This record gives sequence, structure tokens and C-alpha cells, in this order.
Amino acid sequence: MIIRIDCNPPPSVTNINHAYTINQLTLYTSSPYNCKVENLCGGGISTYPDCANPAVKAGYLIKPGQQAICPDLIQVVSFKDTSFPANSDVLLAFGQAEINSYLANPARYVQLENMGYCSTTSCYCGANVPLYFLDGLLVSGKRDHFYTTSFDEAMAANANPSIFFGQFMGIKCYIWNFNAMSFCGLSCIG
Repeated sequence: MIIRIDCNPPPSVTNINHAYTINQLTLYTSSPYNCKVENLCGGGISTYPDCANPAVKAGYLIKPGQQAICPDLIQVVSFKDTSFPANSDVLLAFGQAEINSYLANPARYVQLENMGYCSTTSCYCGANVPLYFLDGLLVSGKRDHFYTTSFDEAMAANANPSIFFGQFMGIKCYIWNFNAMSFCGLSCIG
């Protein structure tokens, strides 16, 4: 399951940073950056109506090594943008071209984790949960890449003039609402 972490949450909006992981939760401690685990849908205690739907609450990827059962999936890799060393942005790269663009700049981007695989098409191999993306720019000049399974949360963040205003980038890929390692090939459900 994709885990979303919020470090330096509001009111410290000059350094807010969202991070994403599958297996590296220990990198994101409460000290010194006040990190806390959030739901991929709606953050903490969600008031977003679509997060009441269990089908969008969790987000799963196909695990590395299992992607052959669904051959048209794209790889998802996390990177740390070290241009702001005190509180680096963690972003996700989707597909080989995007991954290669970050790998080509190792002085700035450090690969963190091969997170798994997702689908570029809704309902392919049962992936039916859109993963929305916003690219935030903080007043400090630092970027915050923000991913959510909640359309309502994405639109609320997009309307927030302090960070993400007008930075909705759409759907990056489709993920699963269950651990799909052994379920790939089912028709689209949910």
C-alpha cells in the first residue's frame, strides 16, 4: 500500500513536504521534521465525501517482480529532490522516460525506492482507482509533489492559493483498491 507522509504540516507552509513510500517509512520520523502518516485519500481525518467510499481509501501497486502478470504496466519510482536539503521534496516518477529523466540528474535527484507498477488505463488488470497529482510551489521556492486518490481533496488543494492553486496536473496512473499481487487479470470492479 502507498503510504503518504506529511512533514512540517500547516501552519508551517513554507516547508510542508509530502513523501510517499511502500517500505521506507523509517526514513520519515517525527523529529526533526514533525512527520506524520496520512491516508492517501484525504490525509488525516478526512471530510472529503469521496473518501467515504472504501474503494478509493487505499492505494496499492503491483509489487516489483510481479509485473509480468500484467505486461502493460508502468514502473513507479520515488526520488528525493535535494535542491532544498533541509526538507527535500519526495516525488514519484511514472514510466521509464520519466524515471530516466530523474536518473540523468543524480546531483539533484536521489532514487529512493522502486515502489511497484500501475496502469495508464482505467480498469486494465483491475486497476480502477485514479491517482491524482498536484505540483505545488511554496513561497520558499520549494516544490511539493502531492498525490491523492480523492478527487475532492485534489480540487480543494487546487483551490488553495497558498500552495497548490491552479497546479492540478490530472491523473498520473490507476492503482488498485486491494492488494493486487494475486488478483491481476480480474475485470474492473468497484
